[in-house]
Amino acid sequence: MTSSSEQQLLKDDLVALASSTRRGFSASRKDRDKAKSIINELSKLSPTEEPTAAYYSDAQATSDDIVPSLAGKWTLIYTDAPDITSLDAPLSIQKLGRIGQECDPPLIKNVIEWKRPSWASSLPFSGDEDSRILQKIVTEGASTPADNPTVDLKLVGLEISGTNGSMEESNSGLVNSLLNGPAALFEQNPIKLQGPLKGPFGKFDILYLDDEMRITKTYQGYYTVNVRQEKENEWF
Repeated sequence: MTSSSEQQLLKDDLVALASSTRRGFSASRKDRDKAKSIINELSKLSPTEEPTAAYYSDAQATSDDIVPSLAGKWTLIYTDAPDITSLDAPLSIQKLGRIGQECDPPLIKNVIEWKRPSWASSLPFSGDEDSRILQKIVTEGASTPADNPTVDLKLVGLEISGTNGSMEESNSGLVNSLLNGPAALFEQNPIKLQGPLKGPFGKFDILYLDDEMRITKTYQGYYTVNVRQEKENEWF
């Protein structure tokens, strides 16, 4: 079996496991062990020698043509990180939607989509089923050839925006935004906080990177698997 064939089989197994465990949110210990085993095998077959190259400084950049690149928009399909799996609380005031990451060097934005929970459908001022809020934790990534495949993160800000399909343009304004729910409020009044101070926000290693999939491991030992968004299906 060629390495490319083995890669694809392992990737297919990982995608199937991610789907059956709801992105890892309902994964058992056995499921997590299986995912870890697949990830370990895939990490040996990563086709990218310098996966962090997009986050080298200009002086350290080896080539502008290094591919596959970490830069781009990614959607989470699996994780065992408790800070993420704990977000799916059944009685939350917002329903967890998609989770992703926007890598636009030097920034890395962790994106969470929040939707109106089904239990709030009959409540006034809650928006409609298409309403959503995008929360973005903004960090700055940095790496060097010596640090590869590690990316160091610093927290630099927070962004919150919204979209509300039912809100007509003529109904814009603070009062009408409030009446149409939080998504409409943030659509009309997005938040963007970014100050001069930067704080440490951890590190991650890139274990696998190709044109379609990226696998990372945090310094706490947790894994995340993301797939690259196709331009026609971008959701942020």
